[in-house]
Amino acid sequence: MAASEKTAVLGLSLWAGTDKPRRLDFVEDNEALETLVGGHLQDSGLHLNADRLARVDQPFEARTYTGTDAESRGLAFSFPPQAVIVFAADRGLVEYTGSGTKQYAGFAANDRSSAGLAVNGIQVTVRQDASTFALNENGVTYVMLAFR
Repeated sequence: MAASEKTAVLGLSLWAGTDKPRRLDFVEDNEALETLVGGHLQDSGLHLNADRLARVDQPFEARTYTGTDAESRGLAFSFPPQAVIVFAADRGLVEYTGSGTKQYAGFAANDRSSAGLAVNGIQVTVRQDASTFALNENGVTYVMLAFR
């Protein structure tokens, strides 16, 4: 006699003391486990792949750099940032210079960015000019946050 009862969720055999297990009962239980558990384990929508795991474990990278006064400077990351924030560590985001203002911060996300900052793949480029954006001013320490 097959199992007189089945589990509620997976439908596996629950033998009573008087039941006589059959080989077919075990085969059906194993097939049910393979289908349900195996299918679950292979569903990439439910589990984190290496890229998703990195976003959870290390959602951003923070680094500092010191400006060199070069007009353009590239900094490479090990991943393509989805968003970037750059700011001078010891300055305001924007400062009045007497003849205008200098921007000491930049933001980029979703293929858009503020002046003086660009993201292309794993490369983040900061720019410096004499009057407007100052994201690589000589001797200034900058903080850069890159988000996965």
